[in-house]
Amino acid sequence: MVVGYLTVDIAGGADTFTVEVVRGGDEASLARAVGARAGVASDSFFLTRGSARGGVVVPLTAALDSGTRLTLHRQHPPPPSPPPSPPPSGGGNSSVPESEPPSGGDGSAPEASPLSRAIPFLRSGTLSKLSDEIRDLREGASALYHQDSKEALTQLEQYSRLGSMLANERTLLAWVRTVLAVVRSTFAFYALEGTPGLGESSLSGATYLMAASAIVSFGTGAVRYASVADLLREKAIRRPTCRVPMTPFLLIVFTVTIMQSAATFGGAWFK
Repeated sequence: MVVGYLTVDIAGGADTFTVEVVRGGDEASLARAVGARAGVASDSFFLTRGSARGGVVVPLTAALDSGTRLTLHRQHPPPPSPPPSPPPSGGGNSSVPESEPPSGGDGSAPEASPLSRAIPFLRSGTLSKLSDEIRDLREGASALYHQDSKEALTQLEQYSRLGSMLANERTLLAWVRTVLAVVRSTFAFYALEGTPGLGESSLSGATYLMAASAIVSFGTGAVRYASVADLLREKAIRRPTCRVPMTPFLLIVFTVTIMQSAATFGGAWFK
């Protein structure tokens, strides 16, 4: 949250800029911001209320009133050290002066290169820890994905089994309707009469075959329903082993159809 603004004039009329003061900001951050804007290090300048260099020095803090106008003065670099004296002509040990580290034009220490700043980071092991955390996150995401996929496949398999169970029940009901139709046809044959001899014999045989087909169709439908239901209750679908073939029922129906057709064209059956 912004609490005020400070106006800073660089001594000598070089430039003027405004600094935004944010609530909770520390003095070091504020000094670095002003130094970066003025092109000097944060510890190589001082501020005064007036333009005079010898004026009262004002510390740069967030407690200054909004609208305060300050003047920035660069610190003078230290005087250069005198050149080393030439070694004596005579023999003897002469101390070689140590070279001073290079400094910026404003007396500040040179900024460290990006590589030199990265070396302590690499030595501290932070990069390896970050790599381990990324690997753990990837493994966790992969495990979660596989778990969700497994649950989705399980639910899909359950819905598929439910649909198969309902289809099996519908097939059983179809067999029940077939049995009822066969029973109705059996009683219809009982109401018929046949001509003496072959007509009566064929009518009795057709009636018995229709009664037998009702029993066979009911047994076929019940056994097939139970076999499929057992397969659906198992976790792994195997090949059906108790499936009853429909051949006997179809043979009985085919035989009765031929007998009925022959008796109808021959006039052997009548009401």
